[in-house]
Amino acid sequence: MAGPAQEVYVSRAALANKPQPWSLGTPESAVRSYLDWTSYSFRIATSDAATPTMDPAQAVRVDSYIQYNLEKGRLIDQTLESISFGKLSVAATTTLVPAKERWTYRYVSTSKVGQSIGGPYTASYETTYGVVKSARGWLVTLASAKAIGDVK
Repeated sequence: MAGPAQEVYVSRAALANKPQPWSLGTPESAVRSYLDWTSYSFRIATSDAATPTMDPAQAVRVDSYIQYNLEKGRLIDQTLESISFGKLSVAATTTLVPAKERWTYRYVSTSKVGQSIGGPYTASYETTYGVVKSARGWLVTLASAKAIGDVK
């Protein structure tokens, strides 16, 4: 993970709350695994936990978001409440996976274990994920989200 070294306090419950092992067999399952594992990474401030679900360029983006939150003294604890996938668009090098998502989230202090410093909030998005087939299975290469309503 990039950025300066800093102490981050994460609850044992957050660390123990790992998602199911990633499933990269289909574009949709890869996106779901990506969302589950990036959410876990955001919660524990460790981008490496999610890297098996994405390509290196996307891993940099995920790490950058973690660093952004660390600079603000917070982690994001988010839960995907619902997701519905649209029709896949297959191109020469990338398959696009459209989705509609609904999330709940809160911000948690990095210095006081488990202390909420914002939220809970809800957010909905129209999203598009780019995925490519690799030797390991489908990997997320792009995540684009358009908020539906306010996001805090």
